[in-house]
Amino acid sequence: MAWRTALLLFVWIAFSGPVRALAWTERALEAADPFVFTPNDLRLGDFTIEARVPWRWVDGSFEWVRIDRKFLVPRARIRVQIPPGTPVTYRGRHFESREPELELPVVLSQESGNELRVGGASPSVIRPRFKPRAPLKQPIIIDASCSSTPLKIQSPSLGRSWGHVVCRSTHPNQETGYGLRMDVDLLWESENPSEPVKIGNATSESQDGITHSLSFSGNTPRYELAKGGESMSLAAPLPDRFRPLSVSLGLGPYSHMEVLRPFATVYAAYLFNDALKMALFSAFPIRKSPEIDTGVYVIVEQFRGIDERVTLNLLLGAHALSFRSQGEYLNRMSAPQGVEMSFRDCLLRTQNLTLGGFFYPKIEGRSYVNAWVRYGNSKFFTEFNFINWQEPVSTGSFSVKSAGLSIGFPLFRAF
Repeated sequence: MAWRTALLLFVWIAFSGPVRALAWTERALEAADPFVFTPNDLRLGDFTIEARVPWRWVDGSFEWVRIDRKFLVPRARIRVQIPPGTPVTYRGRHFESREPELELPVVLSQESGNELRVGGASPSVIRPRFKPRAPLKQPIIIDASCSSTPLKIQSPSLGRSWGHVVCRSTHPNQETGYGLRMDVDLLWESENPSEPVKIGNATSESQDGITHSLSFSGNTPRYELAKGGESMSLAAPLPDRFRPLSVSLGLGPYSHMEVLRPFATVYAAYLFNDALKMALFSAFPIRKSPEIDTGVYVIVEQFRGIDERVTLNLLLGAHALSFRSQGEYLNRMSAPQGVEMSFRDCLLRTQNLTLGGFFYPKIEGRSYVNAWVRYGNSKFFTEFNFINWQEPVSTGSFSVKSAGLSIGFPLFRAF
């Protein structure tokens, strides 16, 4: 059994490197859902084909696809004029046309090995090339995964290249608490793909020639990158320690029981990971004997899609109501369940739109509705909130309806 394990390990080591180097371009051909938001002004006219056979682009075939919830990659279709029956090979796919013209898909990438081979024993090679007609208005695409990060990019000298940046935050456990590290993956295409990328004084060791990986921490807040006379700087000033508990406060005017009053909302969240966190919400009018609505719930991500910008979360938990009725203070518990949908980079980068609500249908005189629309980020947001609840009491029922607009801002982070 030991020699079999060693043989399998040898085969995996021998073949895993080249397969990984080519895999992401191959998956760009297989992506069935090309729906993404157009990230910049890159067009089909910014690409050409190196070929010894006549060719032309298929009009309207340019599109973006997202690969493995990571890079955005352009692709298109071309028509090449070749003798009928001439074999064409591209990324492990074989094509053969009975007509003097063959149409096939092409990934618009200068990744090493991204080429078509036309013919048999001595094939002609066709390669996509990036040849911009003019400098791009937005050469570097900052992905929505970077919305909640402090990443800043300066690229004043980029005129003949384009790139895509993807972010991923991690919180390694340290002796002093949770650390904070941000990994950044950069896809950088230029007119001359053979030119190496310099990161500081070192040459980037990129397997495919166009993708590069950086890791930010409190000790490495900035990177300088250069390639063929063009350069950019990426900065992410991160604290040395990550504090998973955040507390924010919202203040604003509400119509509360048909009277305009100042209203306060308190938000607390403890982050376990990007798909799971614990949250607390409390709302109350600022007056004597306020009705206090407090909920504790777990937020669990259920869906992420539409170019990785839309997430759907379930909110599972319970809440408590404290109020005064007929001179008596009462505390009631119930378990309304909620749902929340967020849209990252809505209208503006780093700005998120969130719609959500808790619902408890009327059962034995008890009901609860809490709906909200929030826009902004973790530093500053505005929120419209509607709360309507009813509880049975000795004299019948007690109900409260509140609606208003509040401004939210962070108070502190802890742990």
